[in-house]
Amino acid sequence: MKRPVWRSGSVVLAVGLALVLSQMLVAQQRPRLRPVPPLNGRVAIAPTTLSTDWLYLDPDSARQEPLVTENAVYVPLRTGKIVALARTDGARLWESAPGVATTAKLHRLGDTLLACASRPAADGSPPGGIVRLLDLTTGVVRREVTLPAPITSRVVEDGVRLYVRLGAAEIAALDPQDFSRRWSVAGDFTEHLTYARGTVFVGTSAGALWALDAGDGRRQWACALGAPPGPAAIGGEMVYCGTSDGEVVAIGRADGRLRWRRRTGAAVMAPPLIAHQQVLVASYDNFLYAFHPQTGELRWQQQMAGRLVSPPSWLTETTLAVAALDDREITVVQAPDGRIVARWQLASERIFSALHVEQGMVVMATERGIAAARLQ
Repeated sequence: MKRPVWRSGSVVLAVGLALVLSQMLVAQQRPRLRPVPPLNGRVAIAPTTLSTDWLYLDPDSARQEPLVTENAVYVPLRTGKIVALARTDGARLWESAPGVATTAKLHRLGDTLLACASRPAADGSPPGGIVRLLDLTTGVVRREVTLPAPITSRVVEDGVRLYVRLGAAEIAALDPQDFSRRWSVAGDFTEHLTYARGTVFVGTSAGALWALDAGDGRRQWACALGAPPGPAAIGGEMVYCGTSDGEVVAIGRADGRLRWRRRTGAAVMAPPLIAHQQVLVASYDNFLYAFHPQTGELRWQQQMAGRLVSPPSWLTETTLAVAALDDREITVVQAPDGRIVARWQLASERIFSALHVEQGMVVMATERGIAAARLQ
């Protein structure tokens, strides 16, 4: 009687099956990992059409970032005028005299509206700057000041000084009374400035974040990031910001040392939000991320309707309103866990700015003008 002859291939197959079975048994005995939150939680909630309370449609106001206060909405027009609208119903309150197109976002300075513009160059010299201070209630120009260079960043302040970028190569502290320089620092700076606790934080085009003493402009530290940073946010003893190559970084506020860095799928150029023991980050890759502030551990990530270039806006103490660039949707997200609880869509307008939430009303720039709606 002949014994069966086993071929080498059959032996290998049998051994492989045994290994697979043993690994499955071991895996069943291991503790299960925490499930990853859904990346596309939007699909579970159907969008609801959101009717607008009012619209201000003017070609010169299209895609222009408004300044929203408790009573009014101030809109810079491309013609150089500024229009004030009642926040509740959009009624026109006043319209300023013609001016020069603004070079920075409107800024509220006490009971005046600060509008920054560029003065045309003459005889081959570089363009100068103009600052107009308008009365908030009437639009009358109280004062107009010329500067050696236009203000090309948002204005930040501490009650004593105004901090701005002048032109493209200077950070300056200005006296709010006469706009004279208190100090200035030369460099290849971006337009993103943040002030906190006696320090001005600003990025450079070479890919570093600088910390400048707000009193005298002295550089306290510089942290190399490898790509230009977006606006910084301060939480406790840390400074957080995104970069143009898609990273989120945490830096020690006192010493400028890099604590952690995490990568998203695209540029992060919106300022982070620090809340609920998390760092909330909007990325151009369509996702909203939540990181642990001390370790950088990813807590959750949630997919939005499109590219995110503006930070989320607080709707309530625990919910965020998120809008993607060039999209009609407003997504409402629970900040603690990233769960989507509502989706709203404007009937026709596409959003092109951050969402400005004031007393339950959301005001935003669209491709045709300014829209206001109330989320229910």
